[in-house]
This record gives sequence, structure tokens and C-alpha cells, in this order.
Amino acid sequence: MQDQIMKAVRTTGLAVLLAMAFSVARADWRFDAETGALYDSNLSNSDRGADMKDDWAWQSDLQAANGFQLARDLRLNFAAEVREQVWARFDAFNHVAPGGNAGLRYRFGLGRLAPWMLVEDSFAYAFFHEDDRSGFDNRFRVRGGFGLTERLSVEAAYTFDDFEAKDDFWKLSGHSGSIQLTFDVTSSLQLALGYRYRDGEVISYARPPRPDLFALASDVEPMNTFGRPPYNAYRLRAMTNSVFVSAGYTLNRYTSLQVAYEYRNTSHGLLEYENHLVEAKIAFAY
Repeated sequence: MQDQIMKAVRTTGLAVLLAMAFSVARADWRFDAETGALYDSNLSNSDRGADMKDDWAWQSDLQAANGFQLARDLRLNFAAEVREQVWARFDAFNHVAPGGNAGLRYRFGLGRLAPWMLVEDSFAYAFFHEDDRSGFDNRFRVRGGFGLTERLSVEAAYTFDDFEAKDDFWKLSGHSGSIQLTFDVTSSLQLALGYRYRDGEVISYARPPRPDLFALASDVEPMNTFGRPPYNAYRLRAMTNSVFVSAGYTLNRYTSLQVAYEYRNTSHGLLEYENHLVEAKIAFAY
């Protein structure tokens, strides 16, 4: 945990120093807020119908961001952020996560078709209703893309996610890669289609006994997360393939509506489970 704290201090310190060093540059404050509903068809990440638990959550995200143009094609962005999720049935997953992020963006040329690259790191502390789940959430990402036409663009990304919880059982990390196509149907309507692959640790819940999962898991703990009779939580490494589609519609200069659907298939050995996620939210930007 000390290493994670030092990483947060270094990241925050670097952003502050850079912001002070370039304070003479033109800064652009931006305030964003999102709120809406999220549905997960298999919150328990189970491969048997009797063990599957679905639920929906109300989630919100508040962000205050600033940016400095360091050079014609190089920009520094940093932000403070607070995220929250409140689940309808299973409050163990309720959490609030204050944090921040910093990123450097470089554009290779001018115009909508010019390639670009973004290196960013985000850091937060997630306070869960079940306190043992609480911990530091760090995500390092490298993204890049370019325009294929004036309306169609492609973007690819690599992400390393690392969650350091109070209880070692809830520590999770993984590597993922994604690719996304974005199409501007009109000046107000934007559609996106993408694919994501992740190789990393997951938690799968099932009622005991499950000797097949014992053989796969690196750690097992009994849980009352989904009520009684208790479930076992199995911590294991797995591969996840996801396909997602989204649509965003701009209502006015400051407000937009966004909907998204994602299908996930996660597998390791004999274990294979699916998640269907549906999200609908309203976004404000100023």
C-alpha cells in the first residue's frame, strides 16, 4: 500500500509542478458531470443459472479538468474526479471513489484526420460499503487514433488496471487492449462500435461445493454478499472478450444523452460466464 501512496504523491506532484511551470500558458477549465443507470445481468460472475445474480445501479461521475498547451501539438491535461455507484439490491458493491488523472496528448499534424496519441494515468481511492473491498485504483492507459474520413475515425488503446484493496483477496490487476470505430451520423448523433480483450484477475461467485473452481482459483473465501445461503468467492485469472456499442445524442451545447450495451465472455479452463451490461445516462459539460 505504501508503494501505491508514493505513486499517487509522485503523480500529483508532477502534475502540480508542470501546471506551475506552464502557468503562463492559456488554461481552459472544463467541468463535466454524468449520471444514469447501469444494469448487469450477472453481477456474481457465475457460470450456473442458479448462482447468477443481476442488479442495476445508479452511478454518477463529477470532474473538474484543466489543460495547458505546452507546444503547438502537445497538451497537458489534468483533472480531479469523484465517481459513485449505488446498487439496488447488493449494497456490498456500493462505493464512492475520489481521485484524479493526468495525461499528455500529442497530435501529429493538423485537421480532423491527423493521428494523435494520449498517455494518461488515473488514480483514485474507492470506499466500498464492505470495507475490506476498499482500496487504491490505478489505471495507466496509452491511446491513439486517426480519422479515416471526415465522419469516421478509429481508436486503439492499451490499459493496465491495478486495484490494491485492504484485504489481499480483493486485489485485482490486468492488461487489456481495445479498438473502436466512431461514426458521426449527424452533427448531433454519434455511434461507436468496439472490441476489448482483457487478461487479468476476476472474482467469480458460486454456492459451494465447487471442486472444479477450487482447482482453478488462487484464493477462495466464503461471502454473504448475495445473502444466504453463503456463496464462495473464487479469485482467479481469466480472459475476457467484450463487444460494445454506444450512441450519443447532443441536446444542446452543454447536454447530451448516451446509451451503451456491452457483451462480455470470460473464461478460464472449465469456467465460462457471460455478462450483459446496459447503460443509459445524461451528461453535462461546461
